[in-house]
Amino acid sequence: MVSNPLVEELKKLRETSKYAVAHGSHNNLDAFKKYLHIERKVEEVLKKTLINCSKNSIAQLLLVCGNVGDGKSHILSHLYSDLYSEISQFKIHNDATESHNPDESSNDTLYKLLDGFKDGNINNCKDKIILAINLGTLSKFLEVYKTEFSQLATYVVEQKILDSDIVHNDLFNDASYFHHVNFTDYHLYALTENGAVSEIISNLLQKIISNDPRNPIHTAYLEFKKEFKNPEKCPIVYNYEFLFDVKMREVLIQLIIKAIVKSKEIISLRSLLNFIYDVLVPIDLSSVNTSEYIKKIESMNDIEFVSNIIPNYLFNHPELSSLFEKISALDPCIYRASKIDDILLKLINSESPIEIFENNISSTTLKSIEERIKSKKVLKEYLSALFIRLHYFSNYDESIKNMDSDYIEYMEILFHYNNNNPVYIKKLYRLVENAIRSWNGDPKTAEKVIINVGKRQTRYRVFKDFEVHPEVENLLLLQDEIIHKFVQEFTLNFKINNDTETLKIHVDYSLFKILKTILFGYRPNKKDNNNYVYFVNLINKLINQNNDKASLYIDEVNIGKAVDYKFSKDIAFSTYKFELV
Repeated sequence: MVSNPLVEELKKLRETSKYAVAHGSHNNLDAFKKYLHIERKVEEVLKKTLINCSKNSIAQLLLVCGNVGDGKSHILSHLYSDLYSEISQFKIHNDATESHNPDESSNDTLYKLLDGFKDGNINNCKDKIILAINLGTLSKFLEVYKTEFSQLATYVVEQKILDSDIVHNDLFNDASYFHHVNFTDYHLYALTENGAVSEIISNLLQKIISNDPRNPIHTAYLEFKKEFKNPEKCPIVYNYEFLFDVKMREVLIQLIIKAIVKSKEIISLRSLLNFIYDVLVPIDLSSVNTSEYIKKIESMNDIEFVSNIIPNYLFNHPELSSLFEKISALDPCIYRASKIDDILLKLINSESPIEIFENNISSTTLKSIEERIKSKKVLKEYLSALFIRLHYFSNYDESIKNMDSDYIEYMEILFHYNNNNPVYIKKLYRLVENAIRSWNGDPKTAEKVIINVGKRQTRYRVFKDFEVHPEVENLLLLQDEIIHKFVQEFTLNFKINNDTETLKIHVDYSLFKILKTILFGYRPNKKDNNNYVYFVNLINKLINQNNDKASLYIDEVNIGKAVDYKFSKDIAFSTYKFELV
């Protein structure tokens, strides 16, 4: 017996499926892959670059750079249909999927492939090659062979292809042998002034649930509902229909984006498809044959059913994947708001919980589970968690304002930062400067900073004069309403040691959040110092600059009173002075 036909079609989304991997060196996209294909901004850029390269008479090496599973091979396979006359001029080598001689390393294979692009051969070379390569592999190759491929190495350095903290230039240079499209510049989401959006994920989910004759998943869904007399008892049917509601899909999309931003999660298109399968198909129903499946869901009690629907299942299974783990940390049950607490009190004491659900949650969200909520067999703790999560999905905009103000601010600044808006860039520098001053404790003055002197002191605090000098480029202010190509964290530069050095500080969401809490009086503990040791080392460089000249101020711990002593050095005579202030 085969399993549920809907499950069988959904399995095509899995990473282990034969449908998951494209090779890129020929058109191997079947009907389902072609149906799921969504043109991304990076594909538009790749098309333009490929067309320009095909017209050039000199040797052309087009580097298609990125990370594992980000769709390089899929797009190249798709281009065989769209741009066959252009792409057929090229030899395509996919470093991730190309078969190798078992006696060769990846470096050996690339060395042979790129022979025409060696410094001694390139002027006479007519090769045209598209090299789909992961950034780590490219870096490793150049480490070994950069002397023989110095022109390629220089191009990679000048274009900063291996740098993750900049957005790369897409301008095409007719005179160059080398060109690149970097997939790491493009993301699953885009930035707007009102937050992040994702046409990619949105369109993908729409295709998966669409009533389209090219969509075998929806065809199988209709077949299963027709043959099974009680489809409302099936959690997979509920989950699939849950995604029919565009608002529910949008909340799921926002959770994915939030996982990417908050946890620096790298999500490839391949892993995204696998995630969608895991969201729709509970793990204990994924490999049950048809006869057993019918018996299993017929006998499924209310608690089991409720546990397997998206609003609950999504947050309860961190073991399924890295993305599930990150999303479980975003569970609305972790947070508390007075309004929700008041409703939960009523829910716990109510004889008719369904009325409270109906008054606070949309009817489409409650569809198919109303009778289960009415059931006396569902314990109140299960109802409470279900209510919080359903309320989150039904009232997302309100919920995020109450639970995630720092995230909203981070995304707002990220949008303006990538638009080179000086107002927001200045705001970001001020946040970092003020947090650095207060990292070791509040000095109660903007001109000084507390320094650590060996063992933690309980009776005295030691200060020194402190100032920072931001190094800000004069960037052209952009007016993009939606940004598809951007960096996902902030990079700030400070001048140190009399402006002879530049200190680069990277601020991701996690660091941004703790910097915000410091401004409200939080004092980083040992765990924070370990978690952000990179940042601590950088701020110590800022604090400790000019130590040979700076005066020290010693304060007996009597918060609110003036500094007590000053210890200074006369540079001209190399003498020291200790005085009461």
